[in-house]
Amino acid sequence: MPHALIVEDDPNSLSGLSAILAADGFSADTAATLTQARAALVRRIPDVMLVDLNLPDGRGLELLQSLPGQQPPGNALPVIVMTGNATVESAIEGLRHGIWDYLLKPVNIPRLRSLLARIPRPYELTEEVHTLRATLREIGRFGPMLGRSNAIQRVYDTLEQLAPTESAILIHGEAGTGKEVAARTLHELSRRRKGPFIVWDARAADTRSPASALFGHERGAQAREPGLAELANGGTLFIDEITDLPRDQQALLLRALDSQTFMRIGSSTDDATDFRLIAATRAVPREAVARGLLDETLWLRLDAAALALPPLRERDEDAAMLAAAWVDELNQQAYTSGSGGSRLIAPSFVRECLAYDWPGNVRELRERVWRAYAASPEVLETLAVDETNRTGSRDPNGGRVQVTVGTPLADVEEMLIRATLDAVGGTRHRAASLLGISPKTLYNKLQRMRLN
Repeated sequence: MPHALIVEDDPNSLSGLSAILAADGFSADTAATLTQARAALVRRIPDVMLVDLNLPDGRGLELLQSLPGQQPPGNALPVIVMTGNATVESAIEGLRHGIWDYLLKPVNIPRLRSLLARIPRPYELTEEVHTLRATLREIGRFGPMLGRSNAIQRVYDTLEQLAPTESAILIHGEAGTGKEVAARTLHELSRRRKGPFIVWDARAADTRSPASALFGHERGAQAREPGLAELANGGTLFIDEITDLPRDQQALLLRALDSQTFMRIGSSTDDATDFRLIAATRAVPREAVARGLLDETLWLRLDAAALALPPLRERDEDAAMLAAAWVDELNQQAYTSGSGGSRLIAPSFVRECLAYDWPGNVRELRERVWRAYAASPEVLETLAVDETNRTGSRDPNGGRVQVTVGTPLADVEEMLIRATLDAVGGTRHRAASLLGISPKTLYNKLQRMRLN
């Protein structure tokens, strides 16, 4: 039976929390002060600790210093802090101390039970899992991520530290560095891995408004459409390019994140949800705040657990390793489908992978490998199989844009806009008409392309 320590000075709250944990299969010790809590920790280390932020003899966060010695990364004791006097500063302080989650009083019971359901049970083979993960890291694999360089190993360290927490996370890095892959890795290593992983690109054109996409809408009981906050219930919501989300919607997202409630467009009542937010941006977060693209309060909330992804040019020999892994994958697909024989990699191909600067990072490398594979009957000698480094190519006769399957929609849109402008001699009004958008929309897209 998993064991909990509840540190709460209000007798009624203490009694209620004890009953909830007992009903969910936990044994529990209780304490009303820091002194009593420290004594309980000496007697037995719990599987989870619920602690009030303000206690008669000090702050609940002081108990973190009394927890057992350093455990393996990703295996830390889950600590849930409760408070009736919430501020952004106290939430950030708690997250930076490494707490698991932060609950407002009166405690949302479904939310608490959702957290308790993710507490590892004593019979789980955590040590064996940790050993296996360490072995995989040595050969360059970490969940869906690949790489052995020191730069990517530091990313793995951060992922192991952040994954078991419930904190919201901001991932930032250049375009193509693998922000969605990192977010998916966080989800798969978290206690939410059995829940949904919902992906939304804030740049994507949507027939609905951002508010409707995030929170859903309703027109009476029979016309209700769920939003992302509802679809991600019990799992993780990944929002790419958070700086493209309008500022007012960023503020509503922060409210939903803190309260774990949301209101559909057209509704007058709040609904409960339970999601973890992972946001990403290719912008430098502090600069995005200064330029008014990112709400400062949301940034402070996210920056308490931030992850910076290194560009491929700073990852030593990872480019060659990634290319070899993708060739192996393509060979396996060809064998399974019976569509052709395996390709080999020539030393010249490896040298090109290591010598190129990769401005498009991992995404560009992947596209170049796919094209080289398709163009090479037996041996991959070179990456230079066409005249462009783009993820697609334009027909020199005009009129067509060729796109590789798997190219991100944002890149396809950019190629189409550039090709259309070329075809009409740079006349924006004519290009906008052909693309079926307004000149103002085209102008905004060109500004965004210029910034990126």
